[in-house]
Amino acid sequence: MTPLRQGQQWLIDIVHILDAPLPAFDAMGQPPRPGQAAKVQQQLNDYLAELQATADLPDWLATFRQHLIGITTRWGDDLFVCYDIVGLPATNNALESRFGRLRRDQRRITGRQHNTATLLDEGPYLIWECGASEAQVLARLRRVAANRVDYQRRYQTLCAEQARRRLAYRLQHHRPQAFHELEAAWTELHSHKTV
Repeated sequence: MTPLRQGQQWLIDIVHILDAPLPAFDAMGQPPRPGQAAKVQQQLNDYLAELQATADLPDWLATFRQHLIGITTRWGDDLFVCYDIVGLPATNNALESRFGRLRRDQRRITGRQHNTATLLDEGPYLIWECGASEAQVLARLRRVAANRVDYQRRYQTLCAEQARRRLAYRLQHHRPQAFHELEAAWTELHSHKTV
């Protein structure tokens, strides 16, 4: 039981390190200076270095230790962003839960068991909720209007991704016609440049 308790204690220690307070706006409405993320990351890295130096462990506990170190290494800097940005949650559990509900709703609405393409293409727009009151809807629409440039950039990115997927599909299923159209577009583009 002692090695099992030791592995459990490692997890508890990591949770305590990651349970650092998230940033908040000060009385003047200003965000705190960045740097908390680097501190938390350094604390975790120091703790993992201590774990790595621990010797005389049973094989399964040494494997578990390497798994813990490997996971935190793969997370990299993305794990610590929430400590520098006000309002960013420490986990994306609530967002993933919302997408799960959206996926179930889309299955119910469309009757299709697998609707991955719809969710990939339209998920960010389907996730938008109106709100419980008119004031909430108006406040949300004001924020959308303020972020019009961001919306247009994201919409252009979506259109480019859809065009890339259509071309990939056509190259896979209608290759000769797709190549003919690409050659025609290239010829037209270069004929305008030389004029």
